Amino acid sequence: MKYDVDGDFDTPYLKQFGEQIQSLAEATEDVLLDLSRVNFVGSSGIGALVTLHRKLAARGHRLRVSGLRGQPLQLFINLKLVPVFCS
Repeated sequence: MKYDVDGDFDTPYLKQFGEQIQSLAEATEDVLLDLSRVNFVGSSGIGALVTLHRKLAARGHRLRVSGLRGQPLQLFINLKLVPVFCS
C-alpha cells in the first residue's frame, strides 16, 4: 500500500492527517510512504513513523519510506534511520 505525504511532516500535519497515518497500521500488507513532496520532517513526524513501524512489524509487515531529499534525508541519515526505513 502506498501513501503520499504532501507538505511538512510535523505536528500540524499530524493534527490534520494523524488518523489516516495511524490507520495505516491496520494494513494487510507492507506500507510505502512517499515523502518526495516533503521539505521538512519534525520530531513528531519521526515519532509517528517509529510508532507506525512498530505496529506494522508486530503484524508481520514493513514500513518503507521513499523520496527522501533535503532536510528529511539529512535527518534520516543523522538518526541512522535509512537502514530501517529505506532498505
